[in-house]
Amino acid sequence: MTSHSIEGKVVLIAGGAKNLGGLIARDLAQQGAKAVAIQADLTTAAAVEKLFADAIAAVGKPDIAINTVGKVLKKPITEISEAEYDEMSAVNAKTAFFFIKEAGKHVNDNGKLLTLDWFEELMDGHLEA
Repeated sequence: MTSHSIEGKVVLIAGGAKNLGGLIARDLAQQGAKAVAIQADLTTAAAVEKLFADAIAAVGKPDIAINTVGKVLKKPITEISEAEYDEMSAVNAKTAFFFIKEAGKHVNDNGKLLTLDWFEELMDGHLEA
């Protein structure tokens, strides 16, 4: 039987020490992982490269990389302007793309990559007509 223990695994979480990233980091650390959550603006490739370089210097190559970075507008979808949507979409698409690209270079063999879905949070409770 294959063990799915997180103990001893290095986990990089983009999304910071607060919010969802921090919650995930604390939970995984309690299970024995070396989890590091980093808050950063990940809208440029250079910023994501630095995120991975800093994390690898601090705790080693990740076995798991989790992206929780995303922009969510906390208002009803019927009130979101086209400009607001364009900005939100650009931020979320770029951060996910650059994170996945860089994770592919650094996550250990047989490692895992998780990018959380921001669109579901956008719609949560805001779809009523």
